[in-house]
Amino acid sequence: MTEREEAWVGLFLGVPMLVIPSVVAVFIAYDKGLSFAPLLMFTFTVVWGGLLWLLPYIESKFRKGKKKITFDERDQLIHKKVVMVSYVLLWTYFVAACVVTWCVVGPNGSISVNVMPLTLIGGLVLFNSVQGLVTLILSGRGGKGEKS
Repeated sequence: MTEREEAWVGLFLGVPMLVIPSVVAVFIAYDKGLSFAPLLMFTFTVVWGGLLWLLPYIESKFRKGKKKITFDERDQLIHKKVVMVSYVLLWTYFVAACVVTWCVVGPNGSISVNVMPLTLIGGLVLFNSVQGLVTLILSGRGGKGEKS
């Protein structure tokens, strides 16, 4: 699977697989109170979404025995740029979420604790979406004889 195909799969399958179970878990916890099932579902989703950026490295390690090179130096450079752009936007998102919440609620107000898991899921969705989009943009610039 090429990096462009992985990016498309990540955008169309990875993002919904992060959003749906996480939001369901938060709403179950909000409606029925915190219990083991929604907490476990939310935790697994966050861990899985947070480690999703490692997949190209893991896949390249398992394909070492094959002669076809699937993850070369150009792909590593693209992946490093993609992760850096994604992290910059992730931190910008978290700073903006904190500042906007503080400005809306004010210094003496309070927000529901249910906002925090949704903010976390929003950050993971943003990170994985930006990662997929930037991968599509950078890998579409040519190289390897592929048509963009």
